[in-house]
Amino acid sequence: MNELQNLKSELAKIKKQLEEYENCRHFDNWIPRKKLMEFFDYGDTKIAALFKNENLIVSEVGNRKFIRKESVLKLLEKSITSKK
Repeated sequence: MNELQNLKSELAKIKKQLEEYENCRHFDNWIPRKKLMEFFDYGDTKIAALFKNENLIVSEVGNRKFIRKESVLKLLEKSITSKK
């Protein structure tokens, strides 16, 4: 149970970091693809797989993609695991 609390605490820190990170230069609820790649430390192939396989809300403007912050947070919450 303590590990679950640690994971929840870490997720809260990540959420706060993500909010601070994307609010400093961008619209409140949208994250540019490039910034999401930096956050996850993913390359083009891995981020493309995320877009294809996860329920991320994506808006395309020209050849740029923006991801709805709430959908990224749901992905992080869905990915919480408890190690025993």
